[in-house]
Amino acid sequence: MLKKLVLTLLLTFSLNLFAQEEKEEIFDIDSRQKEVFLNAETALKDQELNRAYAFFSLAQNFGSNKEIKDLSLKKSDSLKVILRTNLTKEITGNWKLITAESWAMREPSDSVVAKMITINLDQILFYELYPKTKKWSLIKTEKLVFTDKPNMSSDPLYISYSNKDVWSYYIDKTSGGLIAYFIGQEHDTGISEIICGNTKIEYFKLQ
Repeated sequence: MLKKLVLTLLLTFSLNLFAQEEKEEIFDIDSRQKEVFLNAETALKDQELNRAYAFFSLAQNFGSNKEIKDLSLKKSDSLKVILRTNLTKEITGNWKLITAESWAMREPSDSVVAKMITINLDQILFYELYPKTKKWSLIKTEKLVFTDKPNMSSDPLYISYSNKDVWSYYIDKTSGGLIAYFIGQEHDTGISEIICGNTKIEYFKLQ
């Protein structure tokens, strides 16, 4: 996930800074800013868009070179649109739940036997299947809205629900399945993120 990439870059940057301080070397923050920016440009040239976005996001948040900051902001904003468009295309389709979860107790004749979601360019539709009706029933619709609220990893791909719950949707590269990962709650100034015990829901794609 992009979140892991950004956190890795931030951790690497922090460790390098700490190591250099321990050696009592002079740390040139502006030189590092330029280095990060050049890494972003290289990643962009190589079409490593997630990596490029992470580097540009980092370069705009430290150092004193205003030109680099402004250019990094402009390029990260452009990449944000591309990454969101690409993700939306990837997750579009019909996905059936395969993760066991605790559903609300119902009468046996009215129990849910399956769940699925349909994702299109601007909506996520949630369905349940009941044995009596033998057809999928729409139970909830959410707009597919990416949040711009700041988060710990500067991830631009978090999706905000109408109740302010924030989720990360992504394709598992090994299984090809869809993962919905609960991040936390959106508020006025940012996102309150859960560090551990996050809900993870897995789906497989229906043909």
